[in-house]
Amino acid sequence: MPNDFWFSRIPASDAPAWSPPTPMDDTAIALENARLKASWDCLPAEHLAVYLGVEEQDQRLNTHSILNRALLIDSLWPGCFDALIDEELRFGLVMTWLLQALKSGAERARLLEELDRPASGSQIPAIVRRTWHWLQSDSCPIPDYLGEALMYVDPDRPHWSLFEPAMNTFASIWSSQLSARNAKCVEVLEVACGSGNDFKALRNFGLERHISYAGFDIAWKNIRNAREIFPGVRFFEASILDSGLPDKSFDYLFVHDLLGHLSPDALEIAVGEIMRVTRCEAWLHCHNIAGIPRHEIRPFLSYFRNRLSIPQLKASLEAAGATVTVVPLSGLLRQKFDVAPEYTASAGTFLARAG
Repeated sequence: MPNDFWFSRIPASDAPAWSPPTPMDDTAIALENARLKASWDCLPAEHLAVYLGVEEQDQRLNTHSILNRALLIDSLWPGCFDALIDEELRFGLVMTWLLQALKSGAERARLLEELDRPASGSQIPAIVRRTWHWLQSDSCPIPDYLGEALMYVDPDRPHWSLFEPAMNTFASIWSSQLSARNAKCVEVLEVACGSGNDFKALRNFGLERHISYAGFDIAWKNIRNAREIFPGVRFFEASILDSGLPDKSFDYLFVHDLLGHLSPDALEIAVGEIMRVTRCEAWLHCHNIAGIPRHEIRPFLSYFRNRLSIPQLKASLEAAGATVTVVPLSGLLRQKFDVAPEYTASAGTFLARAG
């Protein structure tokens, strides 16, 4: 399997016995799609265009988005960028902590003073201190994004926002690194692409010329937004339950936080469809998972906010023909940096290799 070089995958617990899902007829699928559409159609297009790309969810900081780009980069150039991938994961950790500290009322000047003092009694996490000293050293090849973010403020943005040039540190690095690289162009599908937030990151980080991208979403407002922002890119309206795409039509597929919003029967159909259209590997990024025996189904308004069972979802993917590895974000970050932020406690990624 690709992507074995820069982290040790963490296996899921033993999966429960899998049983075939209850078939959904066309009427049931139409009802499920209607409920999903209704949950997004009620929101203004202006809100949909931006809400998934701000603050901690900003694709430059968000661990799942960083991991998604890393998986794609490592699939294109296996083992070539291990160290840089680690540095970007560290960047996401440190800058997310700083954003949260500033939003909680911390002052930049005080944080700078505290970073230069002995660690004893400090409220600043060890990973931030280690990163500060690493970025200050002559041997560090990474620009001092933490110093920039602490010393400079964008005058037209909230006082707690992070300085844009610091936020764009790794977009600049990756764009430079990948501009001189060649690779076989791979076909990539994003399911539930929203208004193109993650595609924007793929473009800004220099990956667009190495991939043939397509994205679909069930909300027409999202697709209209994406087409207006990125004319000429293949965005289309569809549902993962009945997309109509040909078998094995994309090399790689990724999806963020969709599966937890589906009914139990629809979830099984979605898993089957994901593996049906994937030639190589699918990356299923989930916000709320746990090592529980079965999914906790939690209806919410017109759709769901479920807590997904790691072993049950793994079993469903395997029944659809996939070879599966689960990467809990907390385990990945603890392995690399000896820290597991609270916001990663229930988040994880399923790497599903097509059979």
